[in-house]
Amino acid sequence: METVALVLVGLLLAVAAINDISWSVNSSAQLVADQSTWRHYTGRDYYNVSAGALVVGRSPDISCANSSPGPPGERTQICLLIDGPIVHGLRTVVGGWRLPARTGDFPAKRYSCFGEGATKALCPKG
Repeated sequence: METVALVLVGLLLAVAAINDISWSVNSSAQLVADQSTWRHYTGRDYYNVSAGALVVGRSPDISCANSSPGPPGERTQICLLIDGPIVHGLRTVVGGWRLPARTGDFPAKRYSCFGEGATKALCPKG
């Protein structure tokens, strides 16, 4: 009986480990695709492009970087809402906004919203 229980626990741990590795690989590929999408959409080949979830566990995701050369966050930021599957290394831009220099991505600071940024009222300044 103990052997059966140990085998079941071992199988459960193996499945959990495989699931975790799979999620990590998919997450890394999506992060790279979001950064590439920002560069492609804006036409700016900047190295420091942040990417992550707007709301953890839900789409769309967000990717932000400077609109002109300079240290990260020291210039006006362009933030893009990105959703959908990875196709040829890119994902679909569904909206976005701008942020003033030297501020975090707080809704009160967002402006020039477009797409889902405007339709979902993610930017109080319009």
